[in-house]
Amino acid sequence: MNRASLIFKQKLISIIFIIIALIGGVLIYFYISNLKSLSTLNQYSNEVLIAKEEIVSGSEIKPEMTGRQKISNNIFSSKFVSNENEITGKTAKETILKGEIISKDKIAGIDDLSQGNLKFSTYIPSKEKAVTIPVIYWGDASLINIGDSVDVISTYYEKDSSSLKSEIVLNKEEIIIISQLSDKKDESSVKDEGLAVLNFESNSIKDNSVLYLTFYLNEEEITRIFSAVEKGNLNIALCSSKIF
Repeated sequence: MNRASLIFKQKLISIIFIIIALIGGVLIYFYISNLKSLSTLNQYSNEVLIAKEEIVSGSEIKPEMTGRQKISNNIFSSKFVSNENEITGKTAKETILKGEIISKDKIAGIDDLSQGNLKFSTYIPSKEKAVTIPVIYWGDASLINIGDSVDVISTYYEKDSSSLKSEIVLNKEEIIIISQLSDKKDESSVKDEGLAVLNFESNSIKDNSVLYLTFYLNEEEITRIFSAVEKGNLNIALCSSKIF
C-alpha cells in the first residue's frame, strides 16, 4: 500500500511539473508574440495624407479627396504632406493616383508657404522628441545609414576613482536623421565642441568620424543622453534590427 502510494505521489509530482512547464511555455509564447506585435505597431506611427480618389492634374484639392495613412518610421521625406491645410484649395500639378501618398512636388503653390512653418515636428511620434547628438564612430562612416539601430555608449573619466568608465546610455535606438558628418577632426576641434573630456592623442583621434545623429527619445532618455554628453565622449555600435 505504501509502495503504491509513493509511486502515485511521484507520478503526481511529475504531472504537476509537466503542467507548470506547459503553462510557462504558453505564457512565454504569448509574451513574445505580444512584443513582436507592439514592435511592428510602433514602426508605423507617422501619418501622411493619401489620395482617397484619383486627383486629376489641374483639379482643385478638397478635404474629401484626401485621407490619412500611417507609414513606417524608417520612411521620412520632407515632401510628404501631413497637414490638410497645406493643400486644401490648391491645384494638382500632376495626376495623383488613388491611394498614393500626396507629395508637395505634385501640388501647385505649396512651395510658396512660409519657410518658418517647419513640418518636421509632424513626423515625431507622440510623447517623444527628436534629439540630435554628436557621437564618435570608429570605422567606415558609409556603413551608418538612416533606419539603422545602434547602441550609444558613454565613455568618461571618473576623477574620484581615477578610472575610465564606459556604459550604454541608449540601447537599440533607430537613427532618424544623419544631419552632418565631419571626417578626421583633430583634437583641438573636438575639444571645442565639448566632446573630449578624455585626453586623446592626435594619432588616435584621426581615424574616427564625428556623426550628428537624430533619434526619437522620451524624457528619461533625453536626460540620460545629455548628461552623458557633458561627462565625456559618446560612441556608437551597430545592432541587429531583426526581431526574434
